[in-house]
Amino acid sequence: MNETLSSSSLPRVQPILIRGSRIGLLIALALLTIALLLWLGGGAETLTTLRSADWRLIALAITIHYGGFALRGHRWQWLLADLGHRFPYKEISALLISGWFISALVPARAGDLMRVGALRLGKADRLPVPVADALGSIVLERTLDIAAILGLGAAFGFVILREQLPSWILIAYGLGVALLFGLGVAILVMPALLAQLQRMSSHPLWQKGVNFAAEVVTSLRTLLRRPGRAIFLLGESALIWFCDALLLWLVVLALGVDLHLASAAFVALTVDIFATVPLTPGGMGQIELAYAALLSLLALPVAFVPAAVLLTRAISYWSFLGFSGVVAALSGTGAILSRLRRSNAE
Repeated sequence: MNETLSSSSLPRVQPILIRGSRIGLLIALALLTIALLLWLGGGAETLTTLRSADWRLIALAITIHYGGFALRGHRWQWLLADLGHRFPYKEISALLISGWFISALVPARAGDLMRVGALRLGKADRLPVPVADALGSIVLERTLDIAAILGLGAAFGFVILREQLPSWILIAYGLGVALLFGLGVAILVMPALLAQLQRMSSHPLWQKGVNFAAEVVTSLRTLLRRPGRAIFLLGESALIWFCDALLLWLVVLALGVDLHLASAAFVALTVDIFATVPLTPGGMGQIELAYAALLSLLALPVAFVPAAVLLTRAISYWSFLGFSGVVAALSGTGAILSRLRRSNAE
């Protein structure tokens, strides 16, 4: 059941092409979003607020945000190592950041598919990583993320803002908890279910499909066998997402508003829940709307809400888009996509 699938039987990972039409759509969404935020903030007032920002705090916010991605690389390196695949930190971090770059330009986190495909290809000095293990490591990433976001969000928000929380926020957290619980139950019961499915048919394609699903489940159960490592990685995940909270808090402070850290953290983490499934490239428009709606609950001055949203996204999306694009170019992402095209064509 743990037998490694041959490359010809692995699910095909379609190459991700960044076409001009997608860039045009992203620019159009960005301009529309910026125009709407400026209009909501009174235009000139928002621009004046932005010009008065304390750029020392902005520099600190940028450093912390980028530090969160340094931790993400370390976490993914450890998850893969637990599955028996050891990578240099520099290589795995570059691949993770390159995946973010693609996901920022294409909806539905397509960069994760690129990461799976890149690991599957292997190198001259390294064997390919089975798709089941690569996919399992990314699902474990997402599971740790959801658990950390829900835990931190509840700790910060329900204590500070529990009397002001609208029902749609409670529904979002409820869905997140249900998703996490459902995934946990599935991981526990799937081995027995897959054993039954395997006996239903001896057809080669059926057996390959069941075996592949079993390998994914085995990868997901890795942390259950190492509770100490699981606790450490959950703590690291909490620190990663706390960096997001600090980013928003420092931005608001830089704009001259003395906002409680817990309030800023709750807003940032709740936005992260809504951004779990980006509906547009980079969540453009979707994330800004969630930020604006949540910050309005904190009774900030009108011009400060759009200014905080624009500055936060300038750091977390636009600046990192440029940085990750450079990393993707230097790490050979284009060559990886070309190899994926050739592999899929064979």
